[in-house]
Amino acid sequence: MKRLTLIHAALLTLALSACGSGPSTGPIPTTDPPPTGSGDGPADRPNTVSGQVLDQAGHPLAGALIWVLPAVTTGLITLHSDAQGRYQSPALVDVPYRTYAAFHTEYRGQTFCQRLAATTLNEYDAFSPDPSGTITRNFRWRISGAMPDGHDNFYGADVRIMHRTWTDDQDIVASDSTVEVTLVPDGPMIDGSAGQTVVTSARVGENMLHDIPVGHYTVTATEVHQGGARTPLVVGDYAGPGSATSTLDFRPQSGSCIGGTSNGVERAFLYVARP
Repeated sequence: MKRLTLIHAALLTLALSACGSGPSTGPIPTTDPPPTGSGDGPADRPNTVSGQVLDQAGHPLAGALIWVLPAVTTGLITLHSDAQGRYQSPALVDVPYRTYAAFHTEYRGQTFCQRLAATTLNEYDAFSPDPSGTITRNFRWRISGAMPDGHDNFYGADVRIMHRTWTDDQDIVASDSTVEVTLVPDGPMIDGSAGQTVVTSARVGENMLHDIPVGHYTVTATEVHQGGARTPLVVGDYAGPGSATSTLDFRPQSGSCIGGTSNGVERAFLYVARP
């Protein structure tokens, strides 16, 4: 019995010694290995998608919502950017995916969902996970510009010109004229930038102004006649009364702007008439 006890003690000593030195010969761990990388961004982990979200000025945008959406099946992975604007997905199943991003922000007492732009054209395309590393999909907050993946869709908002009169001595704009609208920012834009004066126009019958950065504007309008003559117009909202200047604001669309080509902003309306 004493001899067996000594053998057991020796075996236990060898086992403990093997645990403390030399490589393990046990089964390969099933948990993911720790991330590896350069240390200045998300680790280059296989079968993932990662990137950075920036505002228009190039500063990191924390708290942006990222969707990783399968292109050919159901399912959804949601992520948020960190304080450095970075995000990284878990390992993905081998199917094609698309990424979308949006940022929710408060502006003039309202909450807007702003779709974020991919930084290069090919980042709008679907991708398959790469077993040798991560796929990069970066995003930027843009408040104007065309959406490459949407037909006649813009990151800026739409304004529809409406023709009406508020008094009997007013008249509507001639059908062969163009309405030129000048929008002067009154305060910062939705992203905090100073904004710039926007001068744009639409022919009567078309009446749409596209890609207006979301802001609070002072607005004037001018009728440009077919021969080039110019007539100042009165402007206002539906209730009126029309005047030489008015203000223009935007409202958020209900629901989410992520996962499609919506800019998250309702169309605004500007009413004009000859004085």
